[in-house]
Amino acid sequence: MWFANPEFKDQVALVQGEVQLSYHELEQAVKARCEWLLQQQAMHVAVAMENSIEWVLFDLACQLADVCCVPVPGFFSQTQVQHLLKQSDIDLLLTDSSTAHLAGNIEVDRTPFTGVSAFARQRDNRALVPEGTSKITFTSGSTGAPKGVCLSVKNQLTVAHSLADAIAIEKVRHLCLLPLATLLENIAGVYAPLMVGGAVVLANDAERGFSGSRLIEPQQLLGLISKVQPQSLILVPELLTLLMSAVKQGWQAPDSLQFIAVGGAKVAAGMVEAARALGLPVYQGYGLSECASVVALNTQNADAASSAGQPLPHNQLYIENGELIVEGNLFLGYLNQPDSFYPKCVATGDLVEFTDNTLHILGRRKNLLITSFGRNISPEWVEAELMASGYFRDVIVYGDSQPYCGALLMPISDAVDDSQIDKVIAAVNQQLPDYARIANWVRLQQPLVTIPGLVTPTGKPVRDAILQHFHTSIEQAYAQAGNAQVTGAVL
Repeated sequence: MWFANPEFKDQVALVQGEVQLSYHELEQAVKARCEWLLQQQAMHVAVAMENSIEWVLFDLACQLADVCCVPVPGFFSQTQVQHLLKQSDIDLLLTDSSTAHLAGNIEVDRTPFTGVSAFARQRDNRALVPEGTSKITFTSGSTGAPKGVCLSVKNQLTVAHSLADAIAIEKVRHLCLLPLATLLENIAGVYAPLMVGGAVVLANDAERGFSGSRLIEPQQLLGLISKVQPQSLILVPELLTLLMSAVKQGWQAPDSLQFIAVGGAKVAAGMVEAARALGLPVYQGYGLSECASVVALNTQNADAASSAGQPLPHNQLYIENGELIVEGNLFLGYLNQPDSFYPKCVATGDLVEFTDNTLHILGRRKNLLITSFGRNISPEWVEAELMASGYFRDVIVYGDSQPYCGALLMPISDAVDDSQIDKVIAAVNQQLPDYARIANWVRLQQPLVTIPGLVTPTGKPVRDAILQHFHTSIEQAYAQAGNAQVTGAVL
């Protein structure tokens, strides 16, 4: 087992509340879960639990047992969870008390592990998975059907090794704030610290100030950071904004903090410099699931604050027509898409520049929105849901680099008043996962087709032109929504 370093055997490996496991105890606990998984004859295991020691133990046990692990994101809708279970051909679903409802009517099988329930499912053996797949990580779903990215153990540990070497904090104390189902936290927040004899501190949703996937108690999160005194954190831009605001209001970040990685979505220009001016040691990075998470990162030894940093040494990057192409440590392919298996390179869809071996992200090639919480959203997907209501003539969804989405709406007639629009949006939001819901909207006064330059001759919206034309109205909509929506944003 790669984490069973005899030099660390008596050191603390995992912490949750008053519970601590040494590296020796970690090894024994993983072996016990490995043996149990083998007894179940499971092949594809879904882990649907809040951040916990058990999440980590079963993740590592799946590696040891050569079983495919499929983390279930807590922010997925019920429909998306069922899609994940079916497409992955899951034969064993592991849950805790907060997630047992995901199993539906499947009979529970008690496990010998406190707080963990197991639900057996019948496999149909139709899932097409590349040989060597150890983990299937599902994207947040740019459409209603998330895509499964297949990774090997080598894929994951290669990135973890590079991160451990680049960050270079021995026996680091890391506090996991992002869900462990997020590949970034899984690899950079668990594997990398365990490689250097670090202590990984875990806290469930309530302890982190969350209810489901929504941050509802920012003070709880801040209090946890103060209590744990971590040396490292991983944040999405929205959480970094929260910490910066808290510092401005008098919160004292722990002196223990040495490295705060921020990624998962585009970081606003100047944000890193502003955070550092407040005493927060923030370093921006860049990555994608198809590359097993992190591709490039700023570090204390190689830093260009406004950039995405230097490529990690296991990657080979080049630019083709302005788009970043990655070779090297690539995923094995997409679940159930055999034509994608064993790729030689990945076209990222990101427009970039290189300066002195430093990566600068300029923008997205396609229309994909990436919220400030790192959720990928196809605007066409949400627009179609709204258009299906029959109340609108034009719908344009926006929200790139914002904590939540909004929409430009042209009602089908003047008879549709604002209260009706609110009701329609509320109804549509119930059909969407929370990260894709509409939280503000702007009523258009005339159809887009009547405004020159906003629609092509074939009727397609010219998105950049539309967003620029209504830029002031969109900014006002976010300003009027205020911080109440931010604290209820999706993670």
